[in-house]
Amino acid sequence: MRLIVIADDFTGANDTGVQLAKKGARTDVVLNELPQATNRADVLVINTESRALNTAMAKAKVSEALRPYCQHELPPLVYKKIDSTFRGNVGAEIEAAMQACGAQLAIVAAAIPAAGRVTLNGECRVHGVLLVETEFASDPKTPIISSHIKTLIGLQTVYPIEELDLHTVRGGMLEAALQRLSLAGPLIVVVDAETDSDLALLAQATLQLSNRYVLVGAAGLANALPASSYLTARQRLPVLVVAGSMSEATRQQIIFAAEEKSLGILDVDVEALLRPDREAVIEAIARQAVTVLRDRQHCVLRTCRDADARQMVETLCEKYGLSRQMLGDKISQTLGVITLAIINQAQIGGLFLTGGDIAIAVARSLGAEGYRITSEVAPCVPCGTFVNSEIDDLPVITKAGGFGGPSTLRDALYFIEEMYSGK
Repeated sequence: MRLIVIADDFTGANDTGVQLAKKGARTDVVLNELPQATNRADVLVINTESRALNTAMAKAKVSEALRPYCQHELPPLVYKKIDSTFRGNVGAEIEAAMQACGAQLAIVAAAIPAAGRVTLNGECRVHGVLLVETEFASDPKTPIISSHIKTLIGLQTVYPIEELDLHTVRGGMLEAALQRLSLAGPLIVVVDAETDSDLALLAQATLQLSNRYVLVGAAGLANALPASSYLTARQRLPVLVVAGSMSEATRQQIIFAAEEKSLGILDVDVEALLRPDREAVIEAIARQAVTVLRDRQHCVLRTCRDADARQMVETLCEKYGLSRQMLGDKISQTLGVITLAIINQAQIGGLFLTGGDIAIAVARSLGAEGYRITSEVAPCVPCGTFVNSEIDDLPVITKAGGFGGPSTLRDALYFIEEMYSGK
């Protein structure tokens, strides 16, 4: 994730998020200021629902929302989405965002030229009318007392505020002016913008800044951001294969796939999953799998390496006092835990689950409420997604242990790879 947007209301979160989504960004809008981040999102939009709160509460909401992300070694760019008519806790939330991410400069450009909202001489105008003379001045929750943006922001922050006019924006001096101001922080700068071209010039200039900054605006500035500022090149991600079936068909499918595809095969010692120190075993398996996946190799967790493994079932049942059903349940549940541990540490492009007990155990470990079928990879081998799970809409292929021909696993891996090449 390269960009995080903090919005103060839900519709504003969406109208800004769509500007990024329409350029190809995977954009997730969440309704909770402390969400569980998804590894797959390019842009995360958090709605703090703080527009009508008091100043102290609004600042706290923004700080809490940003804290988990700004502590990373390479924190995302922060975009503080504000109302284009400056309703709400604009100054307080800008200050909170700057403090949370350690930014020395906040660049404010709330214009949406396509909606008739522009900034001229530091003032907000709506269809040519000064903001204080519009209906927004008498907003029932957050009334506006001035058209001067510096005045409105200054009501809620102690940070100094500068202004950059259209002459600076259009005269080739914008980048130098922003660079100079970024060294004088902490500071807020209000930038004039009358057209989409003005916003585009501003967006390009911000990319050259060396110090950390916060962008502050509405849908207009978000639309002007170059896609390169929040999108990375799409790449095929590896598939995690959890092969808990002991069927000969599954074993042959893994061998066939390994002859053609780059597979990292990890043989799971089933008995080790039953021992008292199994937590250490789980960690070790997850660590090995993560290493394989980070090398962009498909990873196979295999519980049956050869035909002799099937003969161990009775021995293990007697040794640990378990029925065959109990043994199968323990192994499946543990493989589900291992799968979740792996997914929490590595990016994957999809899951291939073979064996009914394994598939349901993994689904439960990932918190899935169901399985939404979207297509068929091979006869009786569906592809779909887990509903409301930890892996969101990643493709999941399930297969009964004895189903499929020798090429089924290989074909499934190609199927998921082709899904990525089409993005």
